[in-house]
Amino acid sequence: MTHILPGLSPTLAAGKFDPMEITTGLLAVAAMLGLARLLGELSRALKQPSILGEIMAGVILGPTILGAISPDTHAFLFPTEGPVAYALEALATLSAILLLLIAGLEVELSTVWRQGVRALSVAAVSMVIPFGVGFGLAFGLPAFMGYDTTPAPGMDAPHGVLPFALFIGVALSITALPVIAKILLDLKLAKSEMGTVVISAAMLNDLIGWMGFAVVLAMIAPATAGATDADAAMQIGSTIGLTLLFIGLVLTVGGWAFSRAIPYIQAHGSWPGAMLGFVMTMALLGAAFTEWIGIHAIFGAFIVGIAIGNCHHLREKTRHTIHDFIGNVFAPLFFASIGLQVDFVAAFDLQLVIVVMVVAVITKLAGGYLGAKWAGMSQRESGAVAVAMVARGAMEIILGQLALSAGLISEKLFIAIVIMAIATSLIAGPGIERLLAQKKPRTLRAFLSEKRVALSMRARTSREAIRELVAVAAAELDREPGPIEAAVWAREQIVPTGIGDEIAVPHARLPDLDEPMIVIGRSNAGIDFNSPDGEDAQLICLLLTPLDDPTAQLELLSLVSANFSDAKTRAEVLRAERYTDLLAALNIKAEEA
Repeated sequence: MTHILPGLSPTLAAGKFDPMEITTGLLAVAAMLGLARLLGELSRALKQPSILGEIMAGVILGPTILGAISPDTHAFLFPTEGPVAYALEALATLSAILLLLIAGLEVELSTVWRQGVRALSVAAVSMVIPFGVGFGLAFGLPAFMGYDTTPAPGMDAPHGVLPFALFIGVALSITALPVIAKILLDLKLAKSEMGTVVISAAMLNDLIGWMGFAVVLAMIAPATAGATDADAAMQIGSTIGLTLLFIGLVLTVGGWAFSRAIPYIQAHGSWPGAMLGFVMTMALLGAAFTEWIGIHAIFGAFIVGIAIGNCHHLREKTRHTIHDFIGNVFAPLFFASIGLQVDFVAAFDLQLVIVVMVVAVITKLAGGYLGAKWAGMSQRESGAVAVAMVARGAMEIILGQLALSAGLISEKLFIAIVIMAIATSLIAGPGIERLLAQKKPRTLRAFLSEKRVALSMRARTSREAIRELVAVAAAELDREPGPIEAAVWAREQIVPTGIGDEIAVPHARLPDLDEPMIVIGRSNAGIDFNSPDGEDAQLICLLLTPLDDPTAQLELLSLVSANFSDAKTRAEVLRAERYTDLLAALNIKAEEA
């Protein structure tokens, strides 16, 4: 069995920090958090992921730059042993635990089930191909994939190659759900059918990938403790059995208990403090259990996050509050700590970086594309799915950091993994945009008419709003509204279509529809479409597209986003008294663009 924070010295628990150690620790955390937040904001301003700036902060403060320029200052702020070093290690571990908590909150199993075969197809093929190629290369040609022939303490070479190969397979097959979700949200594609398939597949990738990594950790734990082969096999079986039992209980009994506790806490507790305290406590308890049974603490937090995130009583606003709290404080600290661990110049291996990058990109592109085609998606959509699934991001870096700490990989391979994770995150967004670009872009005005605008909706719920707008569309199409409403509502049940900024985009693809159609409704009172920002939707845009034209839906979503993305245009539309006033607001937007 392992213990929580295995690097924590017994003397630290028994003794106390002296004033200078407290001062040093506070200065180190302040430097990490302040510089990581500063460079993270700078990265965002340059249209890059904030994680890039946060890791750069660690590179600047670590042995790569500060350690080379001023070794004494670096040694003072970030000692390699002693109470301050142990405290910083504990803080980094806590940050990783909380990062996996919010990753778990993003995994909505109900969404995966509703997507069914399509999500399963993309997830399975996009994992099998990278895992198979990665495992085969690492097991057959370990040196080619960066295996350090010097075994970790207590582990002989044969025992080292198998878990190393399994790790490479898992590392190449996992996908960065938070990165993909952010990219699709930025492109206003998260609510599209292509977007929900990608997010669902990424959820399955993360879940299966972390379970696979848990098995790898179980394999190396006995060896590092010096156990015999028989003891090792027994302990691996015991650890895997307890892990599966934990997953089953948390996702069933735990989910049932959370579904009953959350409404009570939200009704009687202070917001957001009560929910934050509850979620964090449950995550830490789960983390403590999995660390105790020999699986890293972050896996327990991840499973608890899934169970809590799948409670339908948990509001999107609460979810985002938890995400903001952790993402703005603990995430920068964790990613800054990455740069403190290794020298990115001394341990940089260009050949290994190229090998990891090429294998990671090609295998994931092939898996994502074939999986999407197998699911019946068009060529352009399949290409966009493949590019989206390439993104690795934070999840890959956390995986690599844990493997490095466990002595499973070398510093050179860890740096290659970090570079690959960042690079794939940077290319995913532009790649999707390029693949889905329309050759002959149309304007929102081309889809509108006075008959397709309802400026005074009577609906009070999302179902009533869909029914009201479908009635407008059905009258123009000369169709029965029932089947159309059923199709739109079925799609709404998969993932709510509130996209934030007081906008909702309920939609469906219909057979025997000649041209795409948009019906715009305005609700002065606002209607709850479960938007990420928690705001009710006042502009509801019903999008109907032909079943045999999968890219039309993406085009309409893009048009809605482009025309209603700024507050000034939305305010003009909300004040519009007539159809001509709405057109005037859209024309002003077009002229400004």
